[in-house]
Amino acid sequence: MKAIFIYNPESGSGRIKRNISYIKKKLESKYSLVDIYESKSKEDLIKKASMTSDYDALIFSGGDGTFNDIITGIGKLAKKPVLGYLPSGTANDIGKNLNISKNYKKALKIILNGNVTEHDVGLINNDHYFMYVVASGTFSSVSYRTKRETKKSLGKLAYLLDGLKDLFNPEVVDFKLKINNQEWEYRVPLVLILNSKSVGGIKFNYRGHRNDGYFDILIFKKGKGKNKGLVNIFGGFLSGIFQRKLKRRNVISLRANELILEASDNITWCIDGEEGIKGTITIKNLHKHIQIYTPKN
Repeated sequence: MKAIFIYNPESGSGRIKRNISYIKKKLESKYSLVDIYESKSKEDLIKKASMTSDYDALIFSGGDGTFNDIITGIGKLAKKPVLGYLPSGTANDIGKNLNISKNYKKALKIILNGNVTEHDVGLINNDHYFMYVVASGTFSSVSYRTKRETKKSLGKLAYLLDGLKDLFNPEVVDFKLKINNQEWEYRVPLVLILNSKSVGGIKFNYRGHRNDGYFDILIFKKGKGKNKGLVNIFGGFLSGIFQRKLKRRNVISLRANELILEASDNITWCIDGEEGIKGTITIKNLHKHIQIYTPKN
């Protein structure tokens, strides 16, 4: 079997790059051929991933943004390699959702053990892919607003400090939601379309679903007064921290495998933690679209 290992040299403070020899040696115990590729940019990473149909496995390292680039690259391939993931970003929400350790040695063991899971992927406007979240509103832009240098020096604390800006100036999102033949209009502080349990390192959707062909849609209510729904957002976060069911007074919860979000062009959608497209979007669930090595159970 053949494998390729692609890594983002900017992710994980260079830890993966320093241990390339160890990683290659371990992979060679499973694969007869292991190629190594250091990505040069986001565009380069996507292009290289799109050329991996001849490999049995595509192993890669990086954060949530890198994961999104990988599925964007392989998304339209007729023959997709099985994915192996070594999380090395700051938040690593996707790694948490998959129960893959940030310790690269432990993550390698998962790949070597060979347990494969089929995983749903989201498709936006028939062109953009996502693995775990599409969001807009208060706190949704923190992950891509925060400077890379700050994340390297402060880690998750960098997100917290940047998020304080939204406490003093919370956003409100206007959009129309269409599911099948029904539609609703909303003016809310935050909307999330999820294929995950964890967002921002918090499992506030811990009762959520994955890989059943549907998305969880969480719409946080605006509430009353000047806080613009911040109380409801924090109520959702606390429900996740203490693993309690989300309260209806805080959030509207829906499910769908296909939906349309009609919004003006000044609305930016956060896609897997990265700045995404603006305006109206159509989202479809691609059931069991990729295969990835995950822990058993």
